[in-house]
Amino acid sequence: MKKQSVPDSPAVLALELFLPKPSVFYSLDAAARLAGVSRRSLLLYCREGLVRPVLQPPYGVMEFTEEAIYAARRVELLRTVHGLDVAAIKFVFELLEEVERLRAEVRFLRNP
Repeated sequence: MKKQSVPDSPAVLALELFLPKPSVFYSLDAAARLAGVSRRSLLLYCREGLVRPVLQPPYGVMEFTEEAIYAARRVELLRTVHGLDVAAIKFVFELLEEVERLRAEVRFLRNP
């Protein structure tokens, strides 16, 4: 008996290595392509506060940093692989931020 591989298994959908250039801004199209999401999805993630774009004056052009692209990739992973909806992903991100804040506080208290 041959084992058949499942092309859409979580291992196949794992995040690929992404090495953006630091201090570079990416357009909406480029950021969506690098994050592996549609433009519409990226705009939805921005509207929900899951991804934070940089607005460039004077016209408010939306551009994205490598941090925003990483965030979009994390959102997409949580959505597609783990089946979380936007509200659950927001909650996960809030918990992660709180954990990081608490870690910083513990580091500060340990090193007087």
